[in-house]
Amino acid sequence: MKNNKFILIKDIILTVLAAFIMAFNLNSFVHDGNITPCGFSGLAVLITRIGTKFNFKTPSYSILYLLFNLPATILVVKTVGKRFTFISLIDVVLTSVFVKILPNIKITDDLLLAAVFGGILNGVSNSLVLIGEGCGGGLDFISIYAAKKFKKSFWNEVMFLNALMICIAGVLFGWESALYSIIFQFVNTQVLNYTDNRFKRTCLVIITQKTNEVCQAIYKDFHHTVTIMDGIGGFTQEPRKVLYTVCGQYETNNLIEKILSLDPKAFINITHSQRVIGNFHEKPFY
Repeated sequence: MKNNKFILIKDIILTVLAAFIMAFNLNSFVHDGNITPCGFSGLAVLITRIGTKFNFKTPSYSILYLLFNLPATILVVKTVGKRFTFISLIDVVLTSVFVKILPNIKITDDLLLAAVFGGILNGVSNSLVLIGEGCGGGLDFISIYAAKKFKKSFWNEVMFLNALMICIAGVLFGWESALYSIIFQFVNTQVLNYTDNRFKRTCLVIITQKTNEVCQAIYKDFHHTVTIMDGIGGFTQEPRKVLYTVCGQYETNNLIEKILSLDPKAFINITHSQRVIGNFHEKPFY
């Protein structure tokens, strides 16, 4: 119970930090660069800019961002659970609050720098929420829902959905800022693809004298099965057991540490798996 509380506190701290970074990014690089960000955040920014351009009153960014996230929140809470939704809502609400209270800070007049570093900060913010077992709301909610359903990452698909908003921004506010927005969203997507390892797999081939202990640890601690094959040492000509298993990339280091704690002399070959078909235990969404 104490460990679970510690994890929850850690996740909340990560989420608060993510919200602060996102709000800072919106009030600096996004604002000064006239960039259209990703997802519902970009939609809220776009609507407020349209209101300013055509002189009609719109709700503030913070209000719009919260309203857009309500339907997505209802969708996710039934699919991935209350804890995941709770963490995500902290990010959504605090981002709205921080955007309201933080000042607009001018960092650079260079639009390319604004697009690149704004995209990096956006990706870092979203990645911190994912590490904290939540997401940044909006299209991230929908992407997580689709990933849960189809068992693959959907960040690239989200990038294409965001292209529609960029086209609208290009027509209304000029194509130069729209093109920089594409760079912003591309950089954001690549940061997410690099950090989101939930659907990345690792193959391990293990040669050990502690076959039973290692197999039991993999099954008990990581909920993965092991295939045992017979082999012969090329130099010693002695019989060996060769173990083969697949795990999530996010748990690879812990699994290796566990194996070496049981058999410090174990030989482990690690390769990346492109795809897994069949019954495979995945880290649950909370």
